[in-house]
Formats: sequence, structure tokens, C-alpha cells
Amino acid sequence: MESIIVPLVVSSVLGMFIAATYHFTKKGISHSQSFIKNLVMLTVVTCTVMLVIGDNIARAFSLVGALSIIRFRTPLKDPLDIGFVFYALAIGMAIGTKSYEIGFVASIVISSLFLFLYKFNFGTNSKVDYLIKFIKTKDLDEKQLESVMSKYVSEATLVNMIRPAEKPEMEMTYMVMFKKNGKTTKEDFIREMENLNGVRRIIVLNKSLDIEN
Repeated sequence: MESIIVPLVVSSVLGMFIAATYHFTKKGISHSQSFIKNLVMLTVVTCTVMLVIGDNIARAFSLVGALSIIRFRTPLKDPLDIGFVFYALAIGMAIGTKSYEIGFVASIVISSLFLFLYKFNFGTNSKVDYLIKFIKTKDLDEKQLESVMSKYVSEATLVNMIRPAEKPEMEMTYMVMFKKNGKTTKEDFIREMENLNGVRRIIVLNKSLDIEN
């Protein structure tokens, strides 16, 4: 009985450690409590699977065949989430095979790595891209639009143009970088765009944010 309880308790503790690391290092507005709980369960369940398999190769093949019929419909939109899923799986496998030293050392090293990457904002882009969407009507003066854009925007790329069926209006989407001169703000840009004759429904989106539908 001890050979079963000890690995399950250890995997539960390390699973909560993994979940705490994810909770602390997760950025963006898409913060799923269910996913955090699932990291704990995934570590324990993987440990249980390894205990069931043991050294029995026949059980291993039977389990693979049984699990192959399962289809998962929940997508992981953040690549970091995939990393934590494999993290939980690896630790669960280590504890399930009674490799406690590997499990503890790997947990400390991997979590320290995640914390290091989070602390120093590794891989970030100093330039922040924005998406600008607005409805353009036939009354718009292109020169006035270019004047406003050049005043506030350092770089602009047309991403998309959509014309609804049988309508003269057109939905425009630009990817832009705003100038950093400290004198103008994005609110000023939106205000001037709204004052243009022929521009409606302006939307400014921060492209660097993680947003889930």
C-alpha cells in the first residue's frame, strides 16, 4: 500500500508546484482556473498510469490502444500551455516509475527556467504592434486619412479590405506602430479619426495581448 500512496502524494505535491509556477508566470487575460486544476490532475493521473503499467509491456500496449480512441476537442491556444502539459506529464512519469530524484530535480530546474524567462521577459519584442479597424465610406478624403496616419503612426501595413455585398462601405484593417514622441496619445489618434468625414466604428487592438475567443 505504501508503494502506491507515496507516489500519489508526491505527484500531487509536485503537481501543485507545477500549477503554482504556471499561475505565477502566465501572462495575458486568458487565465483559466480549469487549466490550472488540470495540471495537478494530469500529474497525478500520469503517475497512476505509470503505476498501473509497472514493468508489464503488455499492459503498456493495451493502455496505448485504449487511449488512442480518445479524441480531445479543447485546443491549447497558447504555446506555453503545451509546455506545461508536457511538464506535468514528464513529472508524473518520473514519480510513477519511482524516480523521485529525477522528479524533484527536474521540477526545480524547469520551474526555475520558467520563472527566469518570465522575470526577464525573454523573447519579447520592444516594438508593440496594433491592429486598427474602421469602416471607410465613399465620403472619405484619402489625403486627410494619410495626414492623420502620418501624424501618429510610424509604420502602417494594410492587412485586409472587405466590402460587404451590395454596400459602398469598406472595412479596412491596418497593422501599425504608433510614434513614441510623448506628445500625442492613442486617444488623440482615435479622436481625430472619428472627426474625419467618411470614417466610422474605429477599433484599436493591441496585437501583443493573448486573447482567447
